[in-house]
Amino acid sequence: MLWLYVLPCVLLLAILVVLGYAAYIHYQHVKYSHLPGPKLKGFFVGGSDFLDEIGKGELTLAEAVYNMHKEYGRVIKMFFFHAHFISVIDPMAAKTLLMNNEFAKPLYVYQGFQKVFGQRFLGYGLVSETDTTKWERHRKIFNPAFHRKYLMELMHVFNDSSDRLIQYLSIKADGKTEVSLMDAFGRLTLDVIGKAGFAMGDDMVFNDTPFTDALGTAFEAMSRQGREIFLFMNPRYSAFKYRSKARKAIQLLRKTGEDIIRQRIEDQKQGKDLPKDILSFIIKEAIVEENFSIEEMVDEFVTFFGAGQETTANLLSFTLLCLGQNPEVLKKVLQEVDTIVGQKEVLEYEDIAKMEYLMLVLKETLRLYPPLFGTARYLHCKMEIAGYDMPVGTTIFFTNYAMSRAEDYFKNPLTFDPERFRRDEDK
Repeated sequence: MLWLYVLPCVLLLAILVVLGYAAYIHYQHVKYSHLPGPKLKGFFVGGSDFLDEIGKGELTLAEAVYNMHKEYGRVIKMFFFHAHFISVIDPMAAKTLLMNNEFAKPLYVYQGFQKVFGQRFLGYGLVSETDTTKWERHRKIFNPAFHRKYLMELMHVFNDSSDRLIQYLSIKADGKTEVSLMDAFGRLTLDVIGKAGFAMGDDMVFNDTPFTDALGTAFEAMSRQGREIFLFMNPRYSAFKYRSKARKAIQLLRKTGEDIIRQRIEDQKQGKDLPKDILSFIIKEAIVEENFSIEEMVDEFVTFFGAGQETTANLLSFTLLCLGQNPEVLKKVLQEVDTIVGQKEVLEYEDIAKMEYLMLVLKETLRLYPPLFGTARYLHCKMEIAGYDMPVGTTIFFTNYAMSRAEDYFKNPLTFDPERFRRDEDK
């Protein structure tokens, strides 16, 4: 008869949990009731009609948030169950929070980069580290690796990989074969990162390797983990199989990085000539720091490929799209390239700085098509943003896509106009 006593206790506990959760959700709603935003779809689940359009495949998250900002202004609020989402498009607030390391990255936002289905992925690299002290230590080590003098020594890699891309596309250019330039640019950037960063000998432009396949699988899994919040615990065999595939891909990536790093450290100990790549530089700097572990180096290895490959491939792809849609801009770019590069077979570092109009085109492309949705910071103190009081404990999202298309900051924001970055009023 023990169950006669246990069952009421279990039911009472369940009721208390539900009531407690409901009370917390109500507290969150009251806490941010002064902020504008779309009407909630439901008390417990939150959501909005805007987000329904994402589920139907009609809009991306960035486009949905952009539409909400157009309707509600510089600050919007949404709720997903108990979690608040405060999106801000205010340059001054962005400057204040992003340039002050006292405002940390919120763990619940970035932990999806750190681990995928429980497997350490980007770990605690520059993108995903939320401890500002540790982040500053990593940044100190990596900053000199991107100095102008150091990058000049890598121009041969950039030229060689670009030549390989031209060869790859020339083979495909038969007038019949469809080519995904996003894929082609992805191959190019992987090849450059692999050679310039870690002296990897694989030809990643022409060849699909286990490493490149694993990289694609791992980043797709990271994206799905963020979109499908219950995928981690889905009991179906198909979900279990997918999680297992993702974990194995990540293990391959990290094992590849660890092997390369350990071999380079051993070569250095034996006094061998080391490649003039980013890894050699990092290892030298890490020795000075002393407490930079192999695991941390592997985190940065994976981060380099992840953060560098997709963002650069996106930029190149959208730049080509914008040039195709704006023939007058394309004509100016070609004239500039012909004037500066001409018939040169090798591009010099100094040539890049001379192509001023091309730089404007890249900036305008990044404005319209930023490679990242945005970034977030945690408020450890009260703060006024765009005329609204933000309480302690608020997570602020800066949505790049919406901010760079706001009429408050750019004239004719949907027009592709590289010259806007020459005009003082648009700077």
